[in-house]
Amino acid sequence: MYQELLGIPGTNLGLCKTKINEAFQAIQNENVWSFQLQTGGWLTPPLLGGPTTSFLSPGTITVVPFTNTVTGDATASAAWMANILNPPFLTQQQIRVPYYSLYSIIAADVTNPSAVVLTLHRPWMEPEQVNGTYMIYQAYYAAPPGFKRWHNIRDTTNNNAMDWWSKTQSDLAEEDAERTDFDEPLYVVPYQPDTRAGSPTLGQMLYELWPHPITQLPYTFSCQANWPAFVNPSDTVPYPLTEEVVKLRSYEMLYLWKESQKGDEMERGSGANWQFLLQAARAEYDDRLKRIRVMDRNLIDLYFSKMRRWPSAFGEPYATVEGQLNVGGWGE
Repeated sequence: MYQELLGIPGTNLGLCKTKINEAFQAIQNENVWSFQLQTGGWLTPPLLGGPTTSFLSPGTITVVPFTNTVTGDATASAAWMANILNPPFLTQQQIRVPYYSLYSIIAADVTNPSAVVLTLHRPWMEPEQVNGTYMIYQAYYAAPPGFKRWHNIRDTTNNNAMDWWSKTQSDLAEEDAERTDFDEPLYVVPYQPDTRAGSPTLGQMLYELWPHPITQLPYTFSCQANWPAFVNPSDTVPYPLTEEVVKLRSYEMLYLWKESQKGDEMERGSGANWQFLLQAARAEYDDRLKRIRVMDRNLIDLYFSKMRRWPSAFGEPYATVEGQLNVGGWGE
């Protein structure tokens, strides 16, 4: 695809790569595709140190307001060391003093194993803690890269459907300002994009599970998310898209770019009618896309459609292979 687009005068490899990914992104945003329908999950870690009647993690911490580092005593440091290299990683979890705000952990300094220092994502804005009690668990969970919307989220242990549409952060501020409701989560509440430096989910949308989970439980979700951008020469276009369709959309974008450069360039080909070529590429793209959408429709229907059947009917009135009504299956 890169080599073909390089045939347009005035282009270069970097520009062609950019336009191909812009075209691929535009195609995904214009439609719902079967390859965007993803299934994933979260596994909530238990409270660091295990669930206890006191709801506290091992040891104590020392932290001063307006700084972003927390120092653990020997007991706390030993517990942290055990969770630094093994998932769920300590840097995916949050730390708090009971009844105060949560702070995300972004790094751990283990230079002194008896006094490990945790770096927080923002300065500590709570009272000073000297050998104070604390909790470490995970309240925020990342949606997949390229996330667009949820279809469902399920607690498969308790056979519960998770509510991801009716609560906001304002609701939680009113109903549980101290975040002291610890139980099996019932709600998935938008929090913010992940801005934690060095985070493996940097830039992805974070969601708060509420009530906060402090026991290990699995959650399964289905969602729509964009396919990742093309980076390596071995990357492939997901079915049912074809390279031809992506190239046609890329040509359209490049022709539009060339049209905008007309007054500034004097290169070979600068006098071409880029507007005409743009319109021709768009028409051909629309034609190819229409055919591919028909191919993909059956896969989308399998995911979303609900077929109504009558008790007296025999056979299957709908054929998923052909995507058509099977009249011959009725009344036989």
